[in-house]
Amino acid sequence: MTLLPTDKLPNKMMAEVHYYTPWNFSGMSKDETWGNMAYYWGANFHSTTDVAHNATWGEEATVDTNFGLMKKQFVDKGIPVVIGKFGAMRRDNPTGDALKLHLASRAYFLKYVTKQAIANGLLPFFWDTGGLINRNTYAVADQQALDGLMQGAAE
Repeated sequence: MTLLPTDKLPNKMMAEVHYYTPWNFSGMSKDETWGNMAYYWGANFHSTTDVAHNATWGEEATVDTNFGLMKKQFVDKGIPVVIGKFGAMRRDNPTGDALKLHLASRAYFLKYVTKQAIANGLLPFFWDTGGLINRNTYAVADQQALDGLMQGAAE
């Protein structure tokens, strides 16, 4: 049993988390001796030609489990949860069909995380480092990623 702090002002407590699981897919910037970057995430988005860069953990079932635990521990007890930052790196390494698969996989990750966060009563915030919206012109720079986020929020 996890003990929560005492809410000294009733109904003012909330929780905030960052969600970058699996790190190999969402934030890892180079292959390491302990593991490779993952360019492809999700049951229907694994590469058959670049298997060394498929996610090997942290996919849909992990999102479901992690968000379910947050719901049980906090939301079900009346404590709101903000996912203050989440996202996944856009990779420049793959080319051609591999790049298309990576980008589709990334959009699916954004859609799935957004959808499951909302389904569990969590409030997700995408962390944009300038790749989604151009910070100079305010134009959409990555429509596919934005579509993934919007689709996740609409489902």
